[in-house]
Amino acid sequence: MSKLLDVKIIPHRSYLMADTPDQKLFIELKLQANRKTDFKPNLSIAFIIDTSGSMREIVAGSPVNTGKMQTMDGSTYNIVAGGDSKIGILIDGLKKFVDSAKLKNTDRVSLIKFDDKADVLLPFVNIESKNKDLILNAIDSLINYSGGTSMGAGMKEALNLMSKETGNRKIILLTDGQTSDEDLVKEMSLELAKLNIPLIAVGIGEDWNENLISFITDKTQGKPYYASVNGEDDASGIIIKPSDIPGIMIKELEHAVNETLSGVSLALNTVKDVAIDRITKVYPEVSEVDINIKPHFLGSINPEGNSVFIIESTLPERKPLKSRLMQLSLTYDMPDGNYRGENPPEDVIVEFTMDESKASVVNNEVMQWVQQRNVGSLLEKAIKEAGEDPSNASKTLDMAKRMTVKLGNSAMTKIIERAQDEIKENKTISIGTSKTLRIGSKTKTIKISPESELSDEQIRKLAGI
Repeated sequence: MSKLLDVKIIPHRSYLMADTPDQKLFIELKLQANRKTDFKPNLSIAFIIDTSGSMREIVAGSPVNTGKMQTMDGSTYNIVAGGDSKIGILIDGLKKFVDSAKLKNTDRVSLIKFDDKADVLLPFVNIESKNKDLILNAIDSLINYSGGTSMGAGMKEALNLMSKETGNRKIILLTDGQTSDEDLVKEMSLELAKLNIPLIAVGIGEDWNENLISFITDKTQGKPYYASVNGEDDASGIIIKPSDIPGIMIKELEHAVNETLSGVSLALNTVKDVAIDRITKVYPEVSEVDINIKPHFLGSINPEGNSVFIIESTLPERKPLKSRLMQLSLTYDMPDGNYRGENPPEDVIVEFTMDESKASVVNNEVMQWVQQRNVGSLLEKAIKEAGEDPSNASKTLDMAKRMTVKLGNSAMTKIIERAQDEIKENKTISIGTSKTLRIGSKTKTIKISPESELSDEQIRKLAGI
């Protein structure tokens, strides 16, 4: 069998200063699935759908007021004719999904709804003609429910179903509100991570908790989306419309179909006193890898491009010599789902020197990935500062903007400029813009090449090294 996973390891420095404690070492880990494999894994995809009362809100089309009222979940609503509700759009999207030509008869789907409680509307079944009526009836039944928002309960049901599945496993969650069981959501996120199951989350409107959604997608190496119901023109391309959700489902299906390796895990064995501080996926999305779960879950690999991670470590003082600091081992699920494959362990070696000129040379590509990661941290800082110290928030945004300009990330530059305008006019950042900043910093990443132009001095200044 040909090699299925190509691995490239690049430290940000080949030389470090000797007799110097607490130096940082950033390591780029670039993974590429071998394109020659013809295996296509079977898919098991679970949908977790928010059926709370607010999901009946009309967000598209041309609704006409009927003059009638209805009370639901303690709130009174005008009854309208025409227009598309959030739940109606999701029902339409699910139907388009299961009819996709990308799915094989052996691929499997399940459906879980959550409001005050969670229920399995459809256990996992093969997507084949004999099951189509069963699947479509389950999708149509989503309109029959309403209540609160118990997202964690829905995730627990999905975990129970997923634990019995094999092959390439994915969860797609759609919600428009705050959950009443946040602790359970976090617990279930960690359990999904242990089983190497990514979760793609779509937040609809402005009431969902983007910090919690980011927690879920970070822990599970999934991806967040933001669907706005306000109809604003998003020049950055970060926000989607509710009517775009069916297309997002199909897009994620295509990604899953093309993933040739899943369940990629990293084992790190360090020498004495070398500390692993942080592992971050920086391309094609940004997400934090949980360093407390070992081996570290890195998600799936798509053959269309590299997956890139930055490992951040702190090193103890060393005498002048060439030193092996750690060993990296990678395992992954084989495409046919029968067993796990592995790559031979690889060493990370750097040389400690007394020559400052050697130690000053920094790898341009690695540090630009670090800066792409750091943009998100700066935006989080600015959002927190906006409510208490708009002046500092503006300065922090300006620093993040300079990074995105140097990196050539025009999408993030545009949304940062919007946030700067809001602070100037209103002394704060709106809820919608803060969501866009957070989701954009994770999803609007760019591919970095060694030829990108940043001087060594600029890199060191931006990185604080």
